[in-house]
This record gives sequence, C-alpha cells and structure tokens, in this order.
Amino acid sequence: MQTSFPASAAILLRRQSQVFAAAGDGQLPASHLEAFEINLAGIGYAISTRLRARLATGTAAQLGALQQNILATLLTAFGGQRRHQPLFRRFPEDVPDNTFDLWCRKVLSHFMQAEGQACLHCGQTHTTHVLNPCRHVVCSACFDGSNYSACPVCERQVDPGSPFFLPAPERATAPPAAATPLKLLTLGESLEASAQALFVSFCERKQALSPVDKDDFQALIRERGAAILDWMPAAIPVRENVALLFGSLLRHLAPDAVMAAAAPYFNSATDALRLLAAYSGADPALQGDTIFRERDTATLRAMPKYQAFFAPGSYWLQRQTIPIAQLNKRFKLAKLGRPLRRALLAYLESLSPESRTEDMLRHRSYWVWLGEFLHPHEYQKRYPGVAHSFAIVRKKAPDGTPAPLFRSYYARLEQSAQQKDSSGMLRLLSQRPGELARRFDHALRIAGGDAGAEEQLLTTFASMVERFATPVLLTLAALLPTRGAPAAARVYWPKGKAAKGVFGPDQRPSLTPAAISRALALVEGELLRRFAQKEHYNDFVIDRTLDTVMAPFNERTASRSAIQLPRGSAIDIDLEFPKTLRLFLHWCEPQRGGHTTDLDLSVAFYDEAWAYLGVCSYYQLTLTGKSGAGIARSAGDLRSARHPDGATEFVDIDCGQARQEGIRYAVAVVNNYGGMPFEELEHAFAGLMLRDDKHGAHFDPRTVQLKFDLQGENGIFLPLVLDLEQQRLHWLDVYSKGEFEFNNAASSHAAITAICPALIAYFASGVRPSMYELALLHAAARGQRVRLRGGEECIVTRLAGESSADFLARLRADDGASAAASTEDGGAAPIFAALLKGDLALPAGSQAYVLQPGETAATIAASDLIS
Repeated sequence: MQTSFPASAAILLRRQSQVFAAAGDGQLPASHLEAFEINLAGIGYAISTRLRARLATGTAAQLGALQQNILATLLTAFGGQRRHQPLFRRFPEDVPDNTFDLWCRKVLSHFMQAEGQACLHCGQTHTTHVLNPCRHVVCSACFDGSNYSACPVCERQVDPGSPFFLPAPERATAPPAAATPLKLLTLGESLEASAQALFVSFCERKQALSPVDKDDFQALIRERGAAILDWMPAAIPVRENVALLFGSLLRHLAPDAVMAAAAPYFNSATDALRLLAAYSGADPALQGDTIFRERDTATLRAMPKYQAFFAPGSYWLQRQTIPIAQLNKRFKLAKLGRPLRRALLAYLESLSPESRTEDMLRHRSYWVWLGEFLHPHEYQKRYPGVAHSFAIVRKKAPDGTPAPLFRSYYARLEQSAQQKDSSGMLRLLSQRPGELARRFDHALRIAGGDAGAEEQLLTTFASMVERFATPVLLTLAALLPTRGAPAAARVYWPKGKAAKGVFGPDQRPSLTPAAISRALALVEGELLRRFAQKEHYNDFVIDRTLDTVMAPFNERTASRSAIQLPRGSAIDIDLEFPKTLRLFLHWCEPQRGGHTTDLDLSVAFYDEAWAYLGVCSYYQLTLTGKSGAGIARSAGDLRSARHPDGATEFVDIDCGQARQEGIRYAVAVVNNYGGMPFEELEHAFAGLMLRDDKHGAHFDPRTVQLKFDLQGENGIFLPLVLDLEQQRLHWLDVYSKGEFEFNNAASSHAAITAICPALIAYFASGVRPSMYELALLHAAARGQRVRLRGGEECIVTRLAGESSADFLARLRADDGASAAASTEDGGAAPIFAALLKGDLALPAGSQAYVLQPGETAATIAASDLIS
C-alpha cells in the first residue's frame, strides 16, 4: 500500500471524498481499523466497505501515515487543525453580563492601577500581577485567572506563564448526536485518472475559477510540472486559466518551449500580459492591488473629496497623516531574461496591428509600466509594429514625437450607445459576439421599441447565438423573464478581489413581451443543444431544494469555503435541534513581528421590518430579551492573534429564544476594527456550527455547517443572514467598504439594513439562475427519466419523439407520475444526480453534484455544469 500523499490525493479527498490506496499483501488486525474508524468519526467521517477492505491489506505503519494525512487534510478544510481558545475559557459559562461595568474596571486598571499598590476595586493586597508584554497590573481576586486566556485589561495575548493564569477545567468532546450524519469516504480507483479529469475540468471551465478552484488548479500544475502538458485539452476558454497554466510552467521551462506550447491558446496582447502576471506570482485577472499611502492631513483638508475624515471629533483630526487607498496597476515583475523578452515581443508582433494596440490600451497603465522592462524600442527594427503600439500607449515616441491618434472599438461603441444609434451599435456588436451577448439587454433598450431595429437585432442575435459563452446564456435565461417590469432594485457586481454589490433603483425601460419570448427561446434552445452534446444518462435525480441555491457567478470573488455554496444561495437549517447556533471567527497574524490586528465577530438582530433590536458584540457581550432569558452570548474580544496559535471569537445564539423575542433576522458581521487588512493575515476564516453540546469543546469540526476565508483589504464583511422564522440561511458573501479602522456592528448598521434586505430580494426574484433550473436543463437535454425529489416526489419520463424544449416544459410543470406509485427500477446503471445533501446511494459510475456531502460526495462541481 502506498504511503505517499501527493497534493492531488489531498485535493481529491477534500473535493470528492476519495481515498487512494494501493492493494497490499498483509492483513491488519480488526482493532487497528476500528481505531482508525473511531478517529475518523471524531471529525465526522466514516469509510466505505470497499475502502475498509483495501486498507486491511496494508501495514500498521501505512495505515498510521494515511490516517495522519487524511486527518490533516480534512481538519484543515473545516478549521479544526487550529487552536481555538476564546478570551473567556469557560464560555458559554462565566461571561460577564454587565459589559459596561467590565469596561469601567478595565479603564481604571489601565490608567490607575500600579504595581505593588492595593487593588483599586477590592482593596486587597498581594493579589496583583504584572502581565508581559502589555505591563498591565491585574488583580486575581477581581479577574478570574482560570477563565481568561489573555490580558483582562487590554485583551491582547500575553505570556501565559504568569501566576495570574490558572488551569481551566478540561472540555471534553461529547459523542456525536444521533442526528449528526457521517460523511462517507470511498475508495478511489486511479489517482492519475482522477487528477487528470479534475485538471481537464478546470481547463474547460467557461468562467473564472473560484479561489479554491484556482488554488487546486495551481497545485496540480506544480505537482506534475512539464508533464501536465500531456493532459491539456484542445481548448481552454478562460484566459486567466491559460495564464495560470503557462505562467507556472514558465518558471521551470525555456521561454521558447512555453510560448510554443501556449501559442494555440493565445490570441491577444492581454494574454501575454496575463502570462507575465502569473509568471510573477500576481493575479492574472489584472484588477490591480489596493495600497495605502500616507498623505499629509493638512493637504487633504483642503480637498473636498476627503472632507468625511474631518467631521467634528473625528479621530483623524489627531493624525498628521492619513492612509489613502490607491489602486495600483502594477505587480512585482519576475526576472525577464533576453530569451523571454524576445519571445514575448515576437508574439506581440504576430498580432494584427489594430487588435494589438486596442488590447494594450485596455490595460494602458500596465503596458506603460511593462514597457520599462520589455524595452520594445531596442528591438524596433525587428519588431516595428510592437514599437508603434507602445508609442500610442505612451502617447509619444521615445524621441518625443506625439503618437498618432487611435480610436478604440469601445470608444466607438459607447458613442453609438450615447447617441441612441441602434444600427451603428448593432454594426459594432456584430463584430464581437461576446459583446453582443453581454449588451443584448442594453441594445434592445437602444432600439427603443422600433420594430425594424428590434427585428434586425433579434435576427443578428439568432445568427450568433451559437458563438455566445455558456455563462452569459445562462444569465440571459434567468434575466430575460424578469425584464417585463422594473426590478425592485438593480444590483451591479463590479470587478475586484472581494464582492461589493452596488445597487440602486431600476430605471431601465421594460422590454417588450415579444422580444423577451423570442430571445428566451433562442437562448434556451442553444443551451439545450450544447448540453445534449455531453454524456447521456437514462436516469436523472434532482432535488427541488436546489431552487434556492444559485448557479455560480462572479466566482473570482467567492470566498474560499469548505462547502462551496454559491453567493446568493439560501439553504434551510434545522434550528430546533440542536437549538444553539455557534458562529466562529479565527485569524492569525504573520510570523514577522510588529503588527497586531483586531477583528471582531458580531451578530446584529432585526425584526420583520428590519428594525434594529440589539447586538451581541465586544461592546455588549450578552443580549437578553424582555423576558430576562438569554438570546446571544459572546466569548469575548481578543485584540491580537499571535503566530502560530492565532485568536478565536465565538457567538452563541439561542434561536428559539430569539424567535420568542420577536427577532426575525440575525446578521453575522465581521469587522476589521484595526490593524492589518484581511488578506495580509497569515490566515483568517469564519463560519458557523449547529451545536447540541455547547458545553463541550469550543470547536467541533463535526458540527461545522459553513466555513469560509476572509479576503480583501478592510472594512465590513457581511457573510450571512439567518432568517429565524423560516429557519433559512442566506449566504451573501459580500463586503462593504467601511472605514479604515474602528468598524463595529453599530457603525455598520446603515450598511446592514441597506445591503441585506436588498440582496435577499434580488436573489429571490429569479434574476439569477438556480442550480435546480440548471439541472433541469441538463436533464431535458441528456436524460430520459427524471426523478424530482422534495415535497411530493414525481417521475417525469420523456415521451416518444419529444423534443428537449417540450420535455423541459413538462419538467418545470412537474408533469409526471407519482414516485410512490412508480414500479420502474433503474437497476445498477449509472445515473446523474443533482443533490442538496448526499443522502442517496448511487450506482457505480454515476455523476453527481452534491452541495453537502454525506453518503454520497460530489464528482463534479457546480461550475462544471456551466461548461
């Protein structure tokens, strides 16, 4: 049995619950396997019969090594590998109820308590201790040293060897509740074949990879090196993925060899720019980095755009400089040898002059800066076209001669739109099918009800629909049915490292029913045609509960998450048993010293109309209802997170009591109160658990329902909203800018009440496609019989000669026989399943999308269904 655990094995274990173990010739005692299964059950996993039989053929040393790797991988995915010790070690017991009284004692201790002096609060002597390195003097009679894990005064981590800190009672992990299902690990057939299939699926994605997928994609490339070229598919639709692939290879292979292999996948100047970004370890999305530069306060006070800093009593009035955010369109460029420079310049020279220049102007600031390293005018005789394009980008030649004027495609397109020139706009859009698809709604509005212009646009749309990207078609399939009337709010998703939904009133004119109907038929017809080219299955099983799970979009900004729940999704959670919901936040500062960061986990509570009812946060550790019963309790505020242990904060919510007190919504808020940006931390993540043993271990990976990483610069992160009445979790995964420092739930109130209800309504409106609708499209195109689960189950069977469009209409209408009355048996033939929970055993060879793994794990990701 193999003992090595390559990156691909860890990735497939985490993503598909597969364990790869070669057959041995031994026979392990049953006690070894039982101990292995007990350890796995402790983190919420079990093993299949086939995997157990395979592991029994190995040695004890091999089983031990495999167990270590499996536990490390799975615990990392759910945050269980970290030390989770909150400020109050006996949480949820012994948390002070009077936060103001505690604050007063801390302030007095900070300013007035001296070493050797009798305690200011109780008057006792010989009970005070000086903590290092903060040097605060604390009284063991007033502050319980067996309950605190950090300084009670400043709440920063200190030397735990001080006599002030006393041992705390051990917190035993309770046995799993009977209602807690174990996730099944299965035996993988071939690590090589499975890794190749995953790599190809990444390459064939038709939208940008999520951060988790991007990490796994790069790990596969690093593991295999140049041999990964043997796995490459004929086409890689997303340019960023092309750059990631060849940029990684460029670090180890000769430039000529890499550029020759990349040539079939490159067709623009931006491809070369992305390649250099990936080669340099930067983001090939080319969205720039936000940097903070200190600016003189006196200078800023004279500038109207910065007046918000100088309100009466503002903290910034005391500062001589203020950090101002700037978008930096550069990256630290890796070494460019002459062979690489010549290879890049030769590729750029091979492009058509107009497209090369226009493409470079789209990212002008990058190219102006990059020209300092490529030195295109040194090679002007060999590559004259490139030198000419750089002169236009720089607006002058090296000798100071002004560059010729150049009017880009997008400048002409915007002019046509502003002038309401429908024919001119259509003429330009027809040159680039992708732009036609993305601006189709806008083009229909420019047509303005002109029957001739509208007909011409729809005719062009029909002739080019086969050339549109699948993600755009899916967006149109969901958007078009909603365009018959103004939306409650229009939401935009600007490019960036973190999602910041921007919304406002919908001022767009409505589209005509005829245009909507005709365009929708074309879009759905093309989607069905594409999906019909994929592998067919006789039987499909689809959960109706996927109708509130969104199909992935804007994946580039999705948070890294153990369960890849797409932004905007809503899932039901059982808040009756167990009734305690525990939110957690963990972060760790980099090993290099000199920086501390104070993150805060808060929960804000609102009624049916989004009227504020209370908060549980660092400035109000407990929230009590009118009846006197506790609603929420915080584990305390830690204000530093020293490497390597970091810091953890918890908030417990008694959901039943909250509902009795008239609370409808609980909003989780992660604030950067001060210090380093989220993305500069060693690691930072948050999530929630459903607990029935809240007095056991503070962190139990078996109960983690959602775990996600923090990213971006600073401000306010609004990850989720709990609808306590409907027992539903809304995953928003959106950031609000906030301030540079001192963010908290109170200062975030305006953002919460504006963003949360608007986004919940936006996603509920159907403007975004759901995983249920996406699964129905695949079933109508690829299947013969579809079982719809959830509610009254039914089986819809394709009629003889029935078209995919007609079959889709019947699937949407649940036009089938009751599943209870059906006697048909699919047997052992592989099926296709789209499941919310992996609670269904599937025949061998089946393909499955599973949001929450259980008895069955996913074999494909949600984004694979959009390819």
